[in-house]
Parts: sequence; structure tokens; C-alpha cells
Amino acid sequence: MITIPSRALSRSRKGFVLVSVLLLGTVLISCATAFTWFVRQQVRSTGREMMSLSDRSMAHVVVSNVVMLLGKISSQSDCDSLTQRWYQPFVFAVPDAGIWVVRVTPLDDKIPLRNLFLPDGNTLRREFTEVWREMWDNLKHRELEYLVLDFLDKNSRARMGSHEEDSFINRGPYEISELLLLSPDITTDILYGHDGELGLADYCTIYSEGKINLNVAPVHVMELIPGLNVGGLAQSIADYREENAIKSLSDVQKIPGASARTSNQIMNIVGFKSRYFRIKIECMDSEGEGVSSYNIIFDRTTRQIVSWEES
Repeated sequence: MITIPSRALSRSRKGFVLVSVLLLGTVLISCATAFTWFVRQQVRSTGREMMSLSDRSMAHVVVSNVVMLLGKISSQSDCDSLTQRWYQPFVFAVPDAGIWVVRVTPLDDKIPLRNLFLPDGNTLRREFTEVWREMWDNLKHRELEYLVLDFLDKNSRARMGSHEEDSFINRGPYEISELLLLSPDITTDILYGHDGELGLADYCTIYSEGKINLNVAPVHVMELIPGLNVGGLAQSIADYREENAIKSLSDVQKIPGASARTSNQIMNIVGFKSRYFRIKIECMDSEGEGVSSYNIIFDRTTRQIVSWEES
């Protein structure tokens, strides 16, 4: 058996990271070059309407290549952190078409609505019990704590202090907006917030495999987690990760205010990698006027696009 020295492995991994970043940038620039002639012809022939069509076509090509490359990069990375180079914005120009900005952001950053329960689909995971309760306290709607669980679980039996209705979907939502089916119990203000107040969508997500990625979770979400909700530790983590990727519970213990006890408290609820990602694409035309924007979410495990919005 041939043993490879750890230093050699380290150099190999660093080399891979550098090559991956360069490759990703090269692919995006190549996409721009490949579409230059096509875009020019479309603009000349039919104007802005065809320009939008060509933008959409190029967006599809960019997304396909980003999905493929990040799938390969993830196998060599211990975490998904905004400090990593491939999560920085890529900016490139398409001749006669404009400037394109592409940014990929890891998700799995909030309470996972599709993974709240044990495999029976009815029992709330123990590690989320306090998190769920604290969230509803913050939203000032504690009366909805069990009602939403009855809406999401698989059975039609009401929890104590709650009730079931025929309209309840009794499954995890495919879209967070499905919670509005609880209306009038759930309103748009409760779901999305109002007057500067946070809403349910600021705390929960359907785009998660089950753990909250500590590298990208908002401070207000981390403050719900037992062990991170004391002594300003959630904010300390946010400050630390601005320059350092968090790869393990050992890294968490390096942060002022954290300890081995902290690691034990959070080990079943936090992670350091993401399954879902947002690709944000913005393109401004050569005259600096028209702007096309694409908001795409993809699943790295299946390499499938699960949401595509454009404006």
C-alpha cells in the first residue's frame, strides 16, 4: 500500500481549489464568448424581446455549468462558506449585450420545514423543540406553535391545545407560501413580516436537508439554538465566519464564548455544508438600462433546479 504524506495531500487539495476557481471563471467567460455572435444577431433582428430570450438561454447555460462544477468542488471541500472563492461574485462582459454578474450562495440556512419530524412524520425532532418554541415567541404568536405542526405532520390527530381541519395538507410544504392555507390563522404579515418585523419565512426554509449550515445561518436563527443563544455567541460566530470557514465542531470551539459543552448542545442541529444553493444572475445591457434578473435554486445532491424566477 502506498502512503501519501499529509503535506502532499494538503498541496493537492489547495491545487484543486485553485484550479476549480479558475475553471469556474473560465467556463463563465467561455459562455459569454460563445453567445456573443448569437446575442448580436438577435438584438439586430428583433430588439429587446429577443434580447430577453437570449439572456434566458445564456442563463440556462451558465446555471448548468455552475451546477456541474460545484458538484465536483463539493467532493473536495469540508464546508460551504462565503469565504470560499467560488462563492464570490463572478463578473464578465458579453460584447454588444452587457455586463453579467453571477453569485452562488449556500442555503440550508434556516429551520428546515421539511425535516422537522422523525421518520414517522409526526414526532417533532427533539433538537428542534426549543428552537420551534422560541421562534413563535419571537413572532409573538405562540398560539400557532402546535397548529402549524398539525398542518405539517402526516396524521390527522390534533395535538393538545391545537386542532386539525380538512384543509390541512398533513405533509411538509412544497412551498413556504402553502402555510397561508392556514389563513386566517396565518396571514401574509405573519409569514413575511411587516413594518420591519421578521416573519416566519425569515426563520424557516424548505430548502434544507435537515441541519442548519452554521456558515450562512442568519444571526436571528442562530439565536434560537440552545447553546448559541447566550453571551452573544451567535453574533460572535457571525463575526468569526466573515474571515474563517467553519468546518467542524472543533472550529466552533475556537470562537470566544464557545466550549465543548456548546458542541454537545448543537451537534444534532447544525452542519457546515449545504445541499441547496441559490444562483443569482443579473445582466445589464450595454447601454446600462435594461436589467434581467434570475433567481435560481438548485439541489446539489440531485443536480436539479428546483426553483427558477426571473424579472
